[in-house]
Amino acid sequence: MRAVVLRSFTGIDGLELSVIPDPRPADGEQLVRVRAASLGPWDLANANGAFADAGGSSEFPQVQGWDFAGETGGGDRVVGFVPQPWMGTGALAEQISVPASILTALPDPLGFREGSGLPVCGLTAKLLVDAVAVRDGDVVLVTGAAGMVGGFVVELARSRGARVVAGVRDGDADEARRLGAEMTFDTAGELASAIRGEWAEGVDACIDTIGLGADGVACVRDGGAFITSVVTAVPDGAREISFQTVQVQPDANALTELADRAAAGELTVRIAEVLSLERFRDAYDRLARGGLRGKLVLTP
Repeated sequence: MRAVVLRSFTGIDGLELSVIPDPRPADGEQLVRVRAASLGPWDLANANGAFADAGGSSEFPQVQGWDFAGETGGGDRVVGFVPQPWMGTGALAEQISVPASILTALPDPLGFREGSGLPVCGLTAKLLVDAVAVRDGDVVLVTGAAGMVGGFVVELARSRGARVVAGVRDGDADEARRLGAEMTFDTAGELASAIRGEWAEGVDACIDTIGLGADGVACVRDGGAFITSVVTAVPDGAREISFQTVQVQPDANALTELADRAAAGELTVRIAEVLSLERFRDAYDRLARGGLRGKLVLTP
């Protein structure tokens, strides 16, 4: 089969489209024909060796890719993700063999492309909102609210009755409002001053998806909560604020809930562009440039 493999930790230059042996499922595994796989910043990080020091694989070649949607041999539509450096298998391929326990049924209203854009970002967003324990009436600041994780956070927090405000670049303000933020604030400006101009004591919680760190904490009231998906952006404790970080893992039950909500129109899976597997290098280049408002999807 064809797959995008990494030959060395040299970034995009270390990637190539290769023909490799078809996977052979072990006991408890399911063979899936991949119909779509999406890229995220973690794919760039892995190509540069970012996970090797954290216990990820340093052997080559490595099939790349985390998020995928496809069909089993029996015709079941499924979706899931594999933390590639640790599970030793990747989604940017024509087939993938994974533990059946990590797979979730893909609801009929969702296409394969949309399904592939949901797992990592959706599960990360759910972890963030759950960790803050967002409640009805809370004022929640979401940084990076126009991004994929941030967009899901906005929608999930609003579904719990929160008042969601967005910290975004000025050019992303309209997108954040479209996703449900009631107000937007420019992260390039004096964010804390602007926030406290509206809420003198600060917001109840900041959910940080861009690594804003201390600048986000400054927006939070005493005794509030700060949580981030960027492990390097957890500042020192202060003012009795609860500090946490999250790291996503496959969770079939949680993904089932998210997929059902996306199928019902409660979560917005945005697709920036769909490219063939042969154009993987264009997709990685586009990902590296940043500024995307949706997922880049590769189709074998």
